[in-house]
Amino acid sequence: MAGKSTTGVMTRLLLIYLVMTLAYAVLRNPVGQAMNSVLGGLETNLHMPLFITILLLSVITGAYSSLLLNRFVDQQKVKESQAMMKAFQKEYREAQLAGDKSKLKKLEPRRADVMELSMDIQAQTMKPMPYILIISLPLFGWLSYTMYYNPALASYVPTTFTMPYFGQLAYTQGVIFGFPVWLIWYLLCSLVFTQVIRKTLGM
Repeated sequence: MAGKSTTGVMTRLLLIYLVMTLAYAVLRNPVGQAMNSVLGGLETNLHMPLFITILLLSVITGAYSSLLLNRFVDQQKVKESQAMMKAFQKEYREAQLAGDKSKLKKLEPRRADVMELSMDIQAQTMKPMPYILIISLPLFGWLSYTMYYNPALASYVPTTFTMPYFGQLAYTQGVIFGFPVWLIWYLLCSLVFTQVIRKTLGM
């Protein structure tokens, strides 16, 4: 019964995520243009370098998502569940390597419970996703608009960025697996600052 409930929650959350992602694909440019009236001054008035702007937005989204996860998800339960799953996986793997069929048979019922526990954790971590997207998608829409559809941008700030091993590149230039420079920089900043914020919150 619990398994069906968890699956239902996961399905609903994934549908919400899909709908919001599709809406973003359609509304990205209009939303980005609208957000430009709020955030565009960072470049046009303050002349803030793009790498600083991206870093600032990565900190905002990282802090926002971490606070929501901390609020919606029972972190103690998550840690206990992860420790339980890790211990079971180790025990199951050792039985597999030893070819202990008797032990593997005894572990099978627990395996189903552990899989259900894993799904429950995933469902919990997906709960704040719609709220995270409400903030993240408009910011990404603005970044996309700024990078690709704002021809006056170069009049206010440099539109190139120096990357180690790659040299000076345009923010929109694809480098690693075709991902543009601005997105790679955002992901790196987000990864570092999100980890720091979550460690601070004890997550």
